[in-house]
Parts: sequence; C-alpha cells; structure tokens
Amino acid sequence: MRKVFITVIIGQLALLCFAQVRRSAVQELAIPMDLSTHRPIVDLMIDGKGPYKFIFDTGSETNVIDENLSKELGLKVVGEDPLMTPGSDNKLVSQRVAAPKTGFSGTNILRDTEMNVIALRAMLPVDGVLSGVFLADYLVTMDYPGSKLILSIGELDKNGKDVTPFIQKPRVLNINLNVAGNIIEAHLDTGSPGRFSLPISLKDKLKFKEEPKKGHTIRTPVASFERWDAELIGNISVGNVEFENPNVALVEGFETANLGYEVIKDLRTTIDRKNNLIRFQKSNSTSSGASVQRTRVPQQEIQTGGDSAKAGTYEGERNITLDDKGELNYQRATTPVLKLKKVEGGLYEIVIPPGMRAPNEIPKIRFIENDQKEITAIEMVYKDGKTDGPFKRTSK
Repeated sequence: MRKVFITVIIGQLALLCFAQVRRSAVQELAIPMDLSTHRPIVDLMIDGKGPYKFIFDTGSETNVIDENLSKELGLKVVGEDPLMTPGSDNKLVSQRVAAPKTGFSGTNILRDTEMNVIALRAMLPVDGVLSGVFLADYLVTMDYPGSKLILSIGELDKNGKDVTPFIQKPRVLNINLNVAGNIIEAHLDTGSPGRFSLPISLKDKLKFKEEPKKGHTIRTPVASFERWDAELIGNISVGNVEFENPNVALVEGFETANLGYEVIKDLRTTIDRKNNLIRFQKSNSTSSGASVQRTRVPQQEIQTGGDSAKAGTYEGERNITLDDKGELNYQRATTPVLKLKKVEGGLYEIVIPPGMRAPNEIPKIRFIENDQKEITAIEMVYKDGKTDGPFKRTSK
C-alpha cells in the first residue's frame, strides 16, 4: 500500500516561443486542451477505447479514474491506497486499477499505467485525472492562451533568464514564491480553478486593500478548507512574472501556497521534470537567450491525420479539432461536436447525425490559406455561393 496525495480543487463547481530554437530540429506534438471549466481537460484513450475527458493535473501524484468508467472498462484491481490532501489528516481508501495502453487521442503515445478509483463524475464533469508525472519523459509546455499542451524531447537551459528550479515533492511540483517580500513554497496546481491561495498564517505579515472576507469553501475529494478573500497590497513574483496587487485567498490548513488557473491562464508554462526546471512566460513575451534545447520527438510516437494543420480556434468561438481517428470535428461555442467530411480541396461538409434537429441549410466550411500554405481563416459557404466570414484563426 502506498500513500498518495491528490489536490484536485472542486470548491467552486457552482461558479463555475521558445527563442533561438533551431526549427529544423524541432517537432512538437500539440494536444488540444479544453479550458472551459478552468482546468486543462484533454482527450485520453484507454485500451483502445474513448476518448475520455481527463484533467491534466500537476497537483495530483496519481492518475484517477471514475469508478463507473473503471467498471465499464473492466479494469483489473491491483491494490488500494489511502488518498490524502496536504493540510488534512483525512484519508480516502481507493482501489488501484491497471489501465493498459493509456495515451492521448490522435497519437500513438501509449503507456501501461495505474489509476486510483473514486466517484469523480459525481463531483466534476470529467472521467478522470491525469497526473503530470505521466509525461515526465517529455518537455511539457502548457500553453493556456493557445489552449494546447505541447510535447517535445529536450530540456530547459538552467542559465536561461526566465528559467527557475522547482522542488519535486515527491511527484508534485513546488516553487519558491515571493509574496510581497515573504518567501514561501508554492504548489503549481493545474487541477485548481482558483487564484493565489496562501496559508492563513501569512495574514499578519501582509497588507490588504480591505479586511479579508469569508469566501467559498475549498473542497477536494478528501477534505474541505475554509478561506478568506482579499486584494493584496504588494506584488507576487512567479519566476520572472510579476503580479501587481493580485486577488488572493487565505486558507486555513494550507502549509504552502497554491497556484491555480487564475494565476497561469495568461502564461505559457514549460516543465522540465528531468532537470527540475520550470519557465513561466507571458504569451506575448520573448526571450533573449536560447533557454530551450530540444530534439525531435520520435516519429513512431506521433500519428496524426493529414488534416492536423487545420485544427485550432477561429473567431466566433469556432473550434476545429482532430479526433482519435484523425478526422476533423467542428464545434461552435456550446453546440454539439459535429464531424467534418471533405468535399474537395479545402472545402468540408458539416455532418449532422440522424435525429438531430438542423437548420434549413447547413453551410460548408472552407479553409483559407496564405501564400505560405498556412491555414489563416475559415468561411461558411452556402448553396447560392454566398459566404460568411472570413473568421480568422486565433490559436492552433
């Protein structure tokens, strides 16, 4: 039996680049992230089935799967573990199951791994949690502005101006945070939709615009924590990125700080677990030093369809994604995901499944290229030749 810590924060459910890199030597694998719940959700395949919605969580030491999904897949129980949350003595005993051939939709990255079983779907609209350790062999960039997880083989330059060491304890990721002159250890927690969460013991050492007010309770599958919200007078430094007078939460029971979605949503965060290095960059920033050294991802680990260059986000919340079969899908805001069928060239038909109510005319989608054959926009094409758009591409 092993002791496992899990820090998936679910307390607010109701409220719910690299400079001077030799491009010829780089091949990146970009995995779409759904950030609509303020957590990075990726499509995961298990033993050829799926895709399933998993939170990519740097705050969890273990992979987690919903108990009903585990039963549906018939996963074999191989042990049990007590799940815990730092700051609480509460424990939840969880079965551990073997999850064969686990990997990302649309790729051949497959791992035989293990997952702890809890009633996750009752708490969150997801099927599981994928620990950041699953990708320990890769250089991982969480590009929140671009809504993608980027994988490559390589390492960060420890002498890079925007690179800082982190503390691996033992499988989660902590950094030293400067909170208005107070140095405190902080936990990078992509499973949290929150902001800067600080130990309440810091309260008397800090200044606030107003007296902290009682906020919503922070909950994990194991424990609950009371919190107070306030606007800090002073800056918080995350690596080389400064946050001026940020909103913070003061939390009873927390021994370290916690950095959630509201902190990293505008950053590109690169993690090098082999060398315990991390880099935080604003999405529009550039680096003057060659702080990344990368090589090609083995080709056998990448297998995406020929239409992968078209995947991305376009104006009007129009999303083009690639499924596990290498086929394109289309989604507009909160509408269902619909398949695209190629008609000719860059023209695609939107396929409406039987039984779904549809408008009188369903336009086709045309992908627009620039002179360098890069997809820059899409437009909607109607039978009479009229078009809507073009809708510019906002991210890949």
